[in-house]
Amino acid sequence: MLRKMFIAVTLSALVISVSLAETYGEKLTEVDSTKKTVTFMVDGKARTFSVDDKVDVQTQVRVGKRLRVTPVKEGLKGVKTGSDATVTTEKKDGKELVTKIVILAPEAKPKGK
Repeated sequence: MLRKMFIAVTLSALVISVSLAETYGEKLTEVDSTKKTVTFMVDGKARTFSVDDKVDVQTQVRVGKRLRVTPVKEGLKGVKTGSDATVTTEKKDGKELVTKIVILAPEAKPKGK
């Protein structure tokens, strides 16, 4: 009985945390690393989001049939305006903050070919 209740509480917490997160796949129209904001189109309108201090910034590159994801050492300063990206936001204290940015880089050519 206790085990079933623990599983139910865990699943409820997981569903709530997933429902608070949104993911957008768009071209970044503006990146301001000093103000910690990014702007991109959502439903045809430009929206500006604040970026969390602990934002996870990564680059995704396709090499042949594989995808390679590497962290961006510069963080938000390494994100350029006009980049295609997948942006994940979460609601914290009533505000929607960007918690993860994955920059979609063009396909890399395998070495030796």
